[in-house]
Amino acid sequence: MIQLRDYQERVLDDITYEFNQGKNKICATMPCGAGKTILSGWMARGTALKNRRVIFMVHRQELIEQTSETFTAMNINHGIIATGAPKDYDKLVQVASVQTLVKRLKDIHPPDFIICDECHHVVANTYRKIIDNYPNLKVLGVTATPERLGGHGLGDVFESLVIGPTVKELISWGNLSDYQYYAPPAKFNADEVRVKFGEFVKSDLEVQLDNNAVVGDIIMNYKKLADGMRAICYCVNRKHSEHIAKSFNDAGIPAIHVDGETHKSVRTQAIKDFRDNKIKILCNAELFGEGFDVPAMEAVILARPTQSLTLFIQQAMRAMRPDPNNKNKKAVIIDHVGNCFRHGMPDEDREWTLEPKKKKHTGERTLSVKTCPQCFSAHYSNTRQCPCCGFVYPIAVREEMPEQKKGELIKIEEIERKIKRQEVGKARSIKELEMIAIKRGYSMRWVSRMAKIKGIRRLG
Repeated sequence: MIQLRDYQERVLDDITYEFNQGKNKICATMPCGAGKTILSGWMARGTALKNRRVIFMVHRQELIEQTSETFTAMNINHGIIATGAPKDYDKLVQVASVQTLVKRLKDIHPPDFIICDECHHVVANTYRKIIDNYPNLKVLGVTATPERLGGHGLGDVFESLVIGPTVKELISWGNLSDYQYYAPPAKFNADEVRVKFGEFVKSDLEVQLDNNAVVGDIIMNYKKLADGMRAICYCVNRKHSEHIAKSFNDAGIPAIHVDGETHKSVRTQAIKDFRDNKIKILCNAELFGEGFDVPAMEAVILARPTQSLTLFIQQAMRAMRPDPNNKNKKAVIIDHVGNCFRHGMPDEDREWTLEPKKKKHTGERTLSVKTCPQCFSAHYSNTRQCPCCGFVYPIAVREEMPEQKKGELIKIEEIERKIKRQEVGKARSIKELEMIAIKRGYSMRWVSRMAKIKGIRRLG
């Protein structure tokens, strides 16, 4: 019998509290690998035990199959709403493809509760059509990254944000594997790439990244930094992914390419071979960035630059799920495109909010990450010594920063986070904490916890 971990029970309590306060649409954020599907299954089963209907909706075929396996392991009797799946709408719990569900709204029994997996997609038309079809329905969204591309929040849909543990906490508790991050010198130059709708233009990326020199670096650094490990390689597009897969195979390293248009049977077999360790490198375009769970996977290769913090976190942390068969696992992240220089490290503390759009700080920027010139390990900049190889940085390194700006992270949001932390630190009353919570969309349970930490008592 699967049991909830302590932090999952706390998040469940916070969600229940918010629903009991009259909120109908709650967003809960927990890091990748924190067990959002387990928590969702627990709530789905509890709903079914009350003879009420619940739909757990996902947006990819692999996630349908993976969720169904998890629910089966939890003894949750469920149906599946997806193309090709038998229709069994009488079951109280349904695992549904968003694309199929939106076409069958008139056919299914109206649910009492909807759980939206990877709910940072919730502002898309398909999701909104489903949710808007049941205006008084209770909705729970779960995600590791409660924002859209460009920093847009989810406040248009959700009324309250429940915040789970941090990545650093999960690593310290052993619920996530620690990691080693490498950022070899990149041939990618963001200044030469157009940006449309908040993301790099893929055709421009292909010009820079789909050449033999760049792909050769990917193969070489895999052999140097993650030799023999199973790794997912995130690529720009199909052509780029196929090129990298072929290059790995030519080097004697079993690899395969898959994308959204790959036939389902081929994708299924590729994933099985990857899980069974017959394939070492799973190259892909637009796949496996969310919810893909292979605990034995030890590495990721970032070969696609992104302006999206959400996409970066989903991809970079994919190898950090702990492996019960390898207690000493340490994930390896090889960043060939400098994504950490745009977004920071995977375990960086981040201030999430439901505000419609995050305000970007336009003043002085602060360094967050730097790369060791000796071993290419990327780490926080507030250290004089590389934690990986022991290289000692010269004292004058700050004076050299203007000439090294392409190899160092200039983190835009660090000052904003500092200001938010100071705002909480200055709060001297319950009312001030409540105002902060309302502005950021936080659960009122956050107010209770912060008041306890700060020793603030409610008057009267």
